[in-house]
Amino acid sequence: MSLHSKLPNLAALAVGLLVLAAAPRAEAQLTPTVAQVPANAPPAIPAGMKVTCTPGPGTGAAAANCPVLKWHGYTYWAFSYGDNRVAMGIVVYDAAGKAVAQWEKPGSRYVYAITVDGAGKNVTFAGQSDAKITMTWDALFPPPVVVQVPANAPPAVPAGMKVTCTQGPGTGAAATTCPVVKWGGYTYWAFSYLDNRVAMGIVAYDAAGKVVAQWEKPGSRYVYAITVDSTGRNVVFAGQSDAKLTLKWSDLFPPAAPPARPDWQLVAGPVGATLKQVSVGNANAVWGLDTAGYPWKWTGSAWERKAGTVSTLAVTADGTVWATNPPDSLRVLKLDVANNKWTWNIPTGMKQVAAVNAASAWGLDNGGSHYLLNGATWEKKGCCVSQISIGSDGELWATNPPDSNRVLRWDGSKWTWNIPAGMTYVSVGNAKNIWALNGSDQIFKWSGSAWQSMPGALRNISVAGDGTVWGINATGMVYKWVP
Repeated sequence: MSLHSKLPNLAALAVGLLVLAAAPRAEAQLTPTVAQVPANAPPAIPAGMKVTCTPGPGTGAAAANCPVLKWHGYTYWAFSYGDNRVAMGIVVYDAAGKAVAQWEKPGSRYVYAITVDGAGKNVTFAGQSDAKITMTWDALFPPPVVVQVPANAPPAVPAGMKVTCTQGPGTGAAATTCPVVKWGGYTYWAFSYLDNRVAMGIVAYDAAGKVVAQWEKPGSRYVYAITVDSTGRNVVFAGQSDAKLTLKWSDLFPPAAPPARPDWQLVAGPVGATLKQVSVGNANAVWGLDTAGYPWKWTGSAWERKAGTVSTLAVTADGTVWATNPPDSLRVLKLDVANNKWTWNIPTGMKQVAAVNAASAWGLDNGGSHYLLNGATWEKKGCCVSQISIGSDGELWATNPPDSNRVLRWDGSKWTWNIPAGMTYVSVGNAKNIWALNGSDQIFKWSGSAWQSMPGALRNISVAGDGTVWGINATGMVYKWVP
């Protein structure tokens, strides 16, 4: 089946060579939620503040419960002040009940409700006389904290990485401690690589010590210090020769990952490489393409790197591996698997190929026109779409994000568009096995009349006619669908 992907905007190295069942873990909570908790059991209240929660805007009666905000492992209380000033003290507590940030917000007092605006990304605290205080999600976040931890006691280090923390920018002497970032229930380590490339592997761990996200960030290595820029809302990792890497706070949170079985299963990517695409023809024909353009074949227990660099892959039910390489004159290729080499005796001109088998393929050019391979020539069939996918039964679909995220189906002579829009990528295994992604990495499966929401969040997806489905999330972590 042809590959359809939204390229990861963050590089990530793989975590090893074993298939790992995705264990339950703390996920990035993308949207704040409101909970009701007993008013008489708050955490430690900062000096000068008090609990005053009411049943509504027009009464001063005390409520038995208080609304609190829950987000990314933090709990937010809206306290009043001992002097009854018209203001709320918004206090942030971590999972241990320790206050990690607080703000005085004037304009209202005596909270009775908290509401979350997901579209505007705001949180509103409502109080006496229905006066309201609004804060953006961004403003609500406490800054990350940097702590020193023993260098000889890291959590499980991903394959291909190592701990190298130094005493300063001008020395290679090993430090006894390493700086790590603590934020939102996660701990972030800055590892180096076994091959000593000039890059850091930034790895996020949950409270149980499980890897939940990782990024390869080139430009520095051998961390000696981490600093937090609260004004610019950045975290800076400093290494050898004082070279620095900068990540925005918003880049640090792991995306929502697909849940554990029986839905998705985490599969370790290739050691020393980051997959940006995956393409499946059947359960035994699973291939990936890394950020350097190298193809990798999944053996069932490990990834094997194969020949040459290309830009996209498309694997078919009979195991044929097609590819395109637009930088090289829009070349179209097939892999000679036995001899591990690309053959290019196919007409050029395509940025993407979608194939049924070794002999039947469709192509898409840079102008959005699609073609059927007819012997030694590409025969133009129509226009204009952004991405195509074909199933093992010849079912051909397309997406066209510039045209209101339209989804289309080829009826043999023209595109039809009586399919609900909203998708940016579609992958077709056959007429009864069609999956898609929208612009927010949400996953959907076609029911025959509507898009059915599926769990998880992926940046890339590929589907085969036998029901095999693989995907990659925004940080390059690889997942396999387990029905």
